[in-house]
Amino acid sequence: MLGLRAWGLGLGLAVLSTPVLADESRWRDCRTCHAVESPSGDVIARGGRSGPNLYGIANRPLAADSGFRFYSDDLRAAAATGARWNESNFVAYMSGPDEFLRAMTGNPNAESGMHVALRSGARELFQWLDSLSD
Repeated sequence: MLGLRAWGLGLGLAVLSTPVLADESRWRDCRTCHAVESPSGDVIARGGRSGPNLYGIANRPLAADSGFRFYSDDLRAAAATGARWNESNFVAYMSGPDEFLRAMTGNPNAESGMHVALRSGARELFQWLDSLSD
């Protein structure tokens, strides 16, 4: 019995030490276009390639994934302000990508190129992505 209890405790600790997104459905929406892949090539979260790699997004400048060439001109303009992806910017962007860029750039017609808005859970998603990076 003690062996099973110790095994269960070990399993619980292993699960707690592994980054887990509380609601995997949030990543399902993102993985259509995005992956999380470390610089060494380890795939941490499988996904598409039509959006930038989200590995290391926390505190990274906007539009700074050197492996991604299809950022919108408006996202590049927002990046020129020196803005970085922090939790607040990420949440604002996810809740309304075009609106975020319009506020950042002052261009009332700015468009992000991202066609998904996440009305809730963006904070948790950012924290999860941050936990996956070095």
